[in-house]
Amino acid sequence: MDTKPLQVAVSALWEAAIDATQWSDALRQVGIATGSAGACILSPNPEVGCLVNKELEEPFNLYFEEGWHELDLRRRGIGRLIQGQVLIDEDVVTGEDIAASPYYSDFLPRVGLKWWMATGFISGDNFYALAVQRGSHQAQFTAEDKATLETIGPVLNQLGRLLDVSRNSMMGATLSALERLSQAAVCLRSDGKVIDWNGAAEQLFGQHFFIRGRKAYFSDKRAGQEFELAFSGCLASAFGEGFVVVPRHDRTPLLLRFVKLHPAAQAPFFGAAVLITIREIAAPGTASGEILTKAYGLTRAEGRLASLLANGISLEDVAEALSISKETARNQLKAVFSKTGTHRQGELVAVLAGAR
Repeated sequence: MDTKPLQVAVSALWEAAIDATQWSDALRQVGIATGSAGACILSPNPEVGCLVNKELEEPFNLYFEEGWHELDLRRRGIGRLIQGQVLIDEDVVTGEDIAASPYYSDFLPRVGLKWWMATGFISGDNFYALAVQRGSHQAQFTAEDKATLETIGPVLNQLGRLLDVSRNSMMGATLSALERLSQAAVCLRSDGKVIDWNGAAEQLFGQHFFIRGRKAYFSDKRAGQEFELAFSGCLASAFGEGFVVVPRHDRTPLLLRFVKLHPAAQAPFFGAAVLITIREIAAPGTASGEILTKAYGLTRAEGRLASLLANGISLEDVAEALSISKETARNQLKAVFSKTGTHRQGELVAVLAGAR
């Protein structure tokens, strides 16, 4: 294998580390340099996703969407890749394995791929594999190919260190900017692990909501379930939004808003996929009802009811506090939902929090 094209590919990888929009081209260059259909960068954790050149996007979408990553016998080699070895198919599977595996007999022929070679590198506390793919019309990778790919191992680890610094710098700048605006914020990866948070967020952590071992925990079971749903919904949504209300028995609730970050920040090396902002919901008061009344055209009675409901008070207790019947309270609630474009009490909390 000629090393000069591989050096060109390495230069393209460095450029992609600085400009995330260049990853597809960089991985295409790796494919050209190795006489392959293309290349990809993957994590052992399928939830993190992958980077791949444009020509291989469809095969890798199917790889994850149809669950073929769970049947991929090449994953046997992850431990050896972490140890720094370069692997090809014959290092991890036998001819009998290939003949009996639906991954080799069904998936790979269907997407026009056949042979594989991979090496690994570290970025921060994460491991990634650079894997090149050849089609059925191309020759199997050889020991000579492996020796050539081994030469860029040190470069890949340097690249990983740069990407880790870039990720920390980018997230640190974002969190610091929000800190200056007195906005509490937390950054999460696509697998739900917490990357970092700012000082404003730390001041709101407590027994009801806290971070431990890079994971968010809640004392309220329902809030924890809604957090998981909101997070996955944010990632899946084209608009990438969501919210969760975290009740606290000794003070007003917390409102967590989810925002999906730009695709460049979701690359595996940067890790950040979702930004969560946190704020305390203001205590009940007439001002909130007045704001809602003006903003959404509520009647004065509907505004009072909305203000109380949005602070976590049940409809029955609101009816009693306002000296109205439950039926009247339900009718007013229907009107409030219609005028504010909400459908449940949690959504109303978010609307009201934004109006304070």
